[in-house]
Amino acid sequence: MPAQHEGPALGRRATAEEIGKALAGARRIAVVSHARPDGDAIGSTVAMTLILRDQGLNAVPINADPVPEGLTFLPATDEIRTPENWNFPDGGEPDVILLLDCAGKDRSGTGIWNRLPDSALLINIDHHVSNDLFGHLNLVDVSAPATGELVYRVAEAMGWSICPQARDNLFAALSTDTGSFRYPSTSADTFRIAAKLTADGADVGMISQQLYESYPFRRIGLLRELLSDLRMDAEGRIASYRLPLDMTNRWELKPGDTEGLIDLIRAVDSVIVAVFFEEMPGGTIRISARSKTPTVDVGQICGLFQGGGHRLAAGARVSGDLDMVMNSFINEVEKALNGIN
Repeated sequence: MPAQHEGPALGRRATAEEIGKALAGARRIAVVSHARPDGDAIGSTVAMTLILRDQGLNAVPINADPVPEGLTFLPATDEIRTPENWNFPDGGEPDVILLLDCAGKDRSGTGIWNRLPDSALLINIDHHVSNDLFGHLNLVDVSAPATGELVYRVAEAMGWSICPQARDNLFAALSTDTGSFRYPSTSADTFRIAAKLTADGADVGMISQQLYESYPFRRIGLLRELLSDLRMDAEGRIASYRLPLDMTNRWELKPGDTEGLIDLIRAVDSVIVAVFFEEMPGGTIRISARSKTPTVDVGQICGLFQGGGHRLAAGARVSGDLDMVMNSFINEVEKALNGIN
């Protein structure tokens, strides 16, 4: 076991350069992102791992869940290990644990910590407004549209090179978490970074086609069924649909198959808030919410259900009956909408 960590107390904010220097001084780094990873989580994890390795550092990417099928085209995603199936070449334990895109330590999944030592320096890089600064060093910027942008900032601050494989993963991270550069948090700096990645050889057409135009047919069949049961509330200002567990099993859905489906109903002209309710094994309901206006803060609403996120995009997990959770959540959204009238 490494010696007990004697660095800064939990909760300290750090600059990109400070984070880079802490990583540069590490012997072994476990790079971890959130369970049920999306494009930002996968892209950030793989890119950071490759960037660190190019600096001669010993880094291993770990995730509680498999890489979604739609993201396996990204280079080096097969490097990601499960919590039960990872090791450093020398058999040692990490002295640094780097959590990416996790609003809270628990977002990485409970099983992830079974083999990670409490003695390690915990570094937290994230962009969620609900982040509680759980790390010893925290680079948390809620204005950043994607954690991939913060990973780029660390590399830039340190003068670290970005290899082609890391480049493509970072572009995918930016693209997916900005809704193809459409969301309000997309900034001039986001475009600057995307432009640099493109100038360095990122194939924008290929990456975008793989991300947004290569869905399995089961996703289309699922969407047809979901839309047939589409629910509209508050005079068309709330759109929602539900995914019962039996529908998941019937379509043999895989992780990532439902990614982005909420944006289709969010695009309806009258809709202000869109919500997707997914029944999970074990009686848990996964809620994904999107708002078109900061005056209806879905992060705050999800907070009422022990969740969180951004003002315009947030989520929660609730134990209970699917329809009861759905009704309860929509009721809170209606209250928020009434408050802006």
